[in-house]
Amino acid sequence: MIQKNSYLDIQGQKIEVIIQPHPTSKKLSLRLVTGKTAVKVVCPPNYPVADILDFVERQKGWISDRLDRQTGPIPIKEGIDIPILGLPHKIVRIAPDTQTQRQKGAAWLEANQLYIKSHSEHLPRRVRDFLKKQIRFEIDLRAQEKAARINKKIAAIRIKDTTSRWGSCSTKGNLNFSWRLIFSPEEVLDYVVAHEVAHLEHMNHSSEFWALVDQLTDTRKTSQQWLKMNGNQLLSYN
Repeated sequence: MIQKNSYLDIQGQKIEVIIQPHPTSKKLSLRLVTGKTAVKVVCPPNYPVADILDFVERQKGWISDRLDRQTGPIPIKEGIDIPILGLPHKIVRIAPDTQTQRQKGAAWLEANQLYIKSHSEHLPRRVRDFLKKQIRFEIDLRAQEKAARINKKIAAIRIKDTTSRWGSCSTKGNLNFSWRLIFSPEEVLDYVVAHEVAHLEHMNHSSEFWALVDQLTDTRKTSQQWLKMNGNQLLSYN
C-alpha cells in the first residue's frame, strides 16, 4: 500500500512524500515523481515510517538540486525531438492516406527522423507503440545474448511503464523493463539489461553479483552515474 499525506518542506516549498513498499526491496531508494512536486521512496515491506521520513529529511540537498534541474512533462507531438537510444530524432507525422515513395509501414526511422503515419489525435499513442516495439527488440537482442553467456534461460521478457525501477528480475526468471529505456543512451540500456540478466544467477547485490554484471557489460559505473543524474528525464515524455 502507498502511504500518502507526508510532506517535506524545502525552502518553503511543500514536497509530498509517497512511500511505496516493494516485496523484493532490500533498501530505501528515492526518486522524484515526474509532473508532481513529490518524491517517491521505495522501501522493504514493513519498514518503519519514521525511519523513512528521517532518510528523506537527510536527502534534502539532493532533492533540492534535482527539483532545480527537473524538466516538466514533455508532450509527444509532431515536430519535437525525442532521444531514441540517446540520439535525437524529430517526429514527422504523415497523413494516413499519403503515398510515400517507398511503402515502409505505419512507422519507421530514417535520417534521424521518426516518421509516423497517423491522424493528429492518434499521434502520441502511435509514437509510444512504435517505441515500445523498438525497445523490446533492443532488449530481447541483448538479454538473450547475455543470458546465453552465463548458461541461463529467460522465462519471459515484459515491457512495462514502471517509474520506480528501470528493470527487475523475478525468482521465476521473468525479466521486466521500463519501455522508457528507449530514451537512454545505448550503453545505459546495455547496463540495465546486464544488471537484470545477472540476477538470473544472483538474486542479490553481492560482490559476486556485481562482478558478473561487469562481465556482461563494461559501462556499469558510467551508466549508474548517468541514470542518477538523468534518469528522471526518461519519465518526462508523455
